Amino acid sequence: MACRLPLAGAPRALQPSGGARAFHASTAALKPRRQRNRNNPFALNLMKHFQYDDIPTYGHMKLQRQRQMLEYYRLLQHELPQLEQLHEPFQPAPASNLLQFQFTHYQGERHPGARRVVLHVDLRDLFAADVLKTAEAKHKFLLLAGARWSPAQADVVEALNAAQQKGAEALAKAYAELPLGSLKIGCSQYPHESQNMKWCSDVLDRMLAEAQAEPAFTEIPLDVRPYIKSNARGGRMPMPSAADFPKEWL
Repeated sequence: MACRLPLAGAPRALQPSGGARAFHASTAALKPRRQRNRNNPFALNLMKHFQYDDIPTYGHMKLQRQRQMLEYYRLLQHELPQLEQLHEPFQPAPASNLLQFQFTHYQGERHPGARRVVLHVDLRDLFAADVLKTAEAKHKFLLLAGARWSPAQADVVEALNAAQQKGAEALAKAYAELPLGSLKIGCSQYPHESQNMKWCSDVLDRMLAEAQAEPAFTEIPLDVRPYIKSNARGGRMPMPSAADFPKEWL
């Protein structure tokens, strides 16, 4: 004998006669739309007509903007003058402070590049501070710097190599007169910028200590290749050839 079951949640008109209606069917869903919206305060047909007693959405946005500007004006008028009590006169750094650290901050955003720290040192100021006693130590310091050294011109490297061949006195005079440029040391391998700052400072200290140790490497000239531009990149100096390097290098 076949038995037909009623459809769960179906209206009474769709259910077979004599079948029991499912107990979980919602009575509100079975009511007509007009009857359901009778008690709904958000129904569109129950909303009153606009009586021109309010401003549109754009007007509210404009008022909100004016409120924000008034808040800033109050800060300018009442709170910013109190900051004058915290004013301190600017004092430039003394000449003994040779190290300049460069930090990169992305305001309002966390970025992996914010941990990078770059140390800049002017070599004229560093050598004038008498940290390296001899011209040989300064020469070895530039050898250790390598590509981290940025001379003002490529001719400076050639002039230092020429002064090195003349002797220690000519080399010391060249270090005192020529524009030596700056030294740059960067680090971003640690998670905090204070750690990268300490690493750059430690590298500079090790370079200064190694430059004063033996051997002095006075017979090795400075490499001019990193500072010569090729014609293909828009430079004016030609590419170096075999005649530009010492014979003992070949």
